[in-house]
Amino acid sequence: MNTLQKTVYFPVIILAGALVYAQASAVEEKPAASETRAKAIDTSAQAASNHPDIPEGVSCNDCHEVKYDANTTATQVWLTGDTPGKKAGEGVMPKEKIWQEFTSMIGAKTKTKTFILATCLNNEPLSTTAEFSLDPKNRVLYGLHEMGTEKLNHVKNNPKVSLNWHKDFDSFADFRCCQIKGHAVLIDNTNPEFATAVKDFLPYEKSVRLPPDATDTQKQNAYKARRDMLKKGNFVVMKIAIDRITMANSAFAREGFRVYQRWVP
Repeated sequence: MNTLQKTVYFPVIILAGALVYAQASAVEEKPAASETRAKAIDTSAQAASNHPDIPEGVSCNDCHEVKYDANTTATQVWLTGDTPGKKAGEGVMPKEKIWQEFTSMIGAKTKTKTFILATCLNNEPLSTTAEFSLDPKNRVLYGLHEMGTEKLNHVKNNPKVSLNWHKDFDSFADFRCCQIKGHAVLIDNTNPEFATAVKDFLPYEKSVRLPPDATDTQKQNAYKARRDMLKKGNFVVMKIAIDRITMANSAFAREGFRVYQRWVP
């Protein structure tokens, strides 16, 4: 190779190497497709004209974080806004009175209620009936459930739950209902709280058969035997810490309050 060829050849090599390096750098700096995320939206958002095609069966929350704000819903109007007969802010119960009304509505131990319990796992919701009773002091619900059910699998993986209870009614002049949002934990029979929940808050006594003339000693022995059986059995206690209660009670209006009331810790 003569001197002229060397003079031309080496700059060409250097230039080609610079181009390759620049292309490689550009590839490295370009964000990976997996790093491109859909933006968070609120519940009122609508798809823009340039939005990618949405396959059938795909919803907004499959791609976006949907920001839900209960204060923007119609419910908030009935809770605190301008409504027929009430100006904004009027007729709202004091917080502790709301809790007392809830305790009276749901009751504890001997007044266990059958709720609709809603859970969700991997965008698959599930609703089922389940009995719960209230610990009014610690403001939690307790329920006794057989292991291996679908709702328990949901709770293990997603502790956020919602419950609903309502009194059967024939007229809107007399109705009572409540919606509860909370988060649940499962307590197995190795946890001391299992025995406490069963004894103090769950109406296990109803399942004990006693003769009409049973003595107090016989009753206590029978109750202990049932508690022991539950502890050794295939059961788990679900404890739900209450994050929010929304109540509707037609009787509230007769006291000058709004029919809809909300309690939060």
